[in-house]
Amino acid sequence: MAEKEHSLTMNGRRDMSLTGITDVKEFSENKVILKTQMGDMCIRGEKLTISRLDTDTGILSVKGEINMIKYSSPAGGGIIEGLFK
Repeated sequence: MAEKEHSLTMNGRRDMSLTGITDVKEFSENKVILKTQMGDMCIRGEKLTISRLDTDTGILSVKGEINMIKYSSPAGGGIIEGLFK
């Protein structure tokens, strides 16, 4: 199975659809940490819910008040990155 390209679509700050998700590492109503093909992604907000998750296609939908989206480097980013963790 070919992996789908990672993309992100937001409607306002309350509805986010993502593709290319390979794993959900952590989930709470204030934070979602995902593994994507482009590295880890952290979504912070309030009253966050995962309204759709399809691990076969890599599609995920998040609803709630989204306040922050942050990407971090893919695993194995190098020696320098490891020193500052």
